[in-house]
Amino acid sequence: MSQETFWYRFCRAIFRAYFRLYHRGSVHHAERLPREGGVILAGNHVSFLDPPLFGAACQREVFFLARDTLFRHPMANWLLRSWNCVPIKREGGDIAAMRTALRLLGEGKAVLMFPEGTRSKDGRLQEARAGIGMIVARSRATIVPMRIFGADKAMPRGTSVPRPAKITIVFGEPFQYPFPANFDELKGEPLKAVYLDIGREIMRRIAALEP
Repeated sequence: MSQETFWYRFCRAIFRAYFRLYHRGSVHHAERLPREGGVILAGNHVSFLDPPLFGAACQREVFFLARDTLFRHPMANWLLRSWNCVPIKREGGDIAAMRTALRLLGEGKAVLMFPEGTRSKDGRLQEARAGIGMIVARSRATIVPMRIFGADKAMPRGTSVPRPAKITIVFGEPFQYPFPANFDELKGEPLKAVYLDIGREIMRRIAALEP
């Protein structure tokens, strides 16, 4: 298990206090997150608040992937790196993100990912993209579904200042995707179909979580 830095613990404490006091935040079943080993935290995405609050809800160190353009300002660079945000070059796109995620998972880290790929416009769950399935297939990592409720009310699209809406975070049971016996032989469309099915299974488990 990696050693958390002082600044990571400090940032997490700040986010936890903000979450509990300003948003009357509550977390359910946090004990379901394995304490060690490579883990994919798969959460729904409804607000810019999702990454820091998901991270604050976890009882272990979490890593995040972020666009490298966010790191340009020295203060932003320091803050993001203190919170375990890893820069991904925009020109590298999904390939760079995948390589970074696989490296972190191989090192036994917990990595937060959003299967939907982008924020929901209306708070409802969206379909998962194939990328999450590809990372699961190549890493064979344990998956922990997570769901955040209320963040879309606290900071909807187009707003820059969070509102004091109540937010709840729920952890699902950890699971591993049951790959077909002939998976290593698959190519082309059959392989992509498995990637998409992994995403659907993750979203199904996220949808089943209730506050």
